[in-house]
Amino acid sequence: MAVRPFAYLTTALLLTSAAAFAQTPAPNRWGAETATLPNGLEVIVLPQRRVPAVHHLVLYRVGSADEEPGKSGLAHYLEHLMFKGTEKTPPGAFDALVNRFGGRQNAFTTYDYTGYFQTMPRDQLAAVMALEADRMAGLKLSDANSKPELTVVLEERNQRTNRPPGGQLSELANATLFINHPYRRPIIGWEAEIKSLTYQDALEFHARWYAPNNAVLVIAGDTDLAEVLKLTETTYAQVSAQPLPPRPAIAE
Repeated sequence: MAVRPFAYLTTALLLTSAAAFAQTPAPNRWGAETATLPNGLEVIVLPQRRVPAVHHLVLYRVGSADEEPGKSGLAHYLEHLMFKGTEKTPPGAFDALVNRFGGRQNAFTTYDYTGYFQTMPRDQLAAVMALEADRMAGLKLSDANSKPELTVVLEERNQRTNRPPGGQLSELANATLFINHPYRRPIIGWEAEIKSLTYQDALEFHARWYAPNNAVLVIAGDTDLAEVLKLTETTYAQVSAQPLPPRPAIAE
């Protein structure tokens, strides 16, 4: 999905304000408060009491640069499949919850991180945190609910890369500038490799990288760190940390 400017703004503001994370709340010049859960999840909260609404963002430190050769587009494909449900949550649960209260949600994939965000009334924060933590813990995928999404991704590639005059130029420029570095691959993936992706690939990528100790929770709005930490006790804190794969140094 497209990276929305609001997501960039929120991410840049809050991550910059918490250059150093701590186990206990730490004030900073923007008023953001930070903490780290025992499972490694980093939490940033920026209280803003102007309206009774909150913006909830989960960032995973993984993106297309972490894909294995031959699997380009997998990080972005998984982003789409994160909305297909879990053992506890049926497909469309996020849409139903957020739309019911006039909120909005989206997700985005970059080379180095992937994000999922929602904006909703403050009294729905607990429900959103429960759903997001649930899909952090695992997904329920099959050919039936994953194969149709390949068509969606391929059409997204057509709209952004194949059809615009500058789309393929940008793609080929990166592939030429970077020889060994994974930045040479398009985030959305090469068309032939997208077509070969499976839901098993997505589940393996999720199991490898989607863990609380590889994520940052950012919440801005009508709440505070104490309230958020209380809500994590039955949501994110219940997700176990996982060993993370090493990232090899790549000489360009």
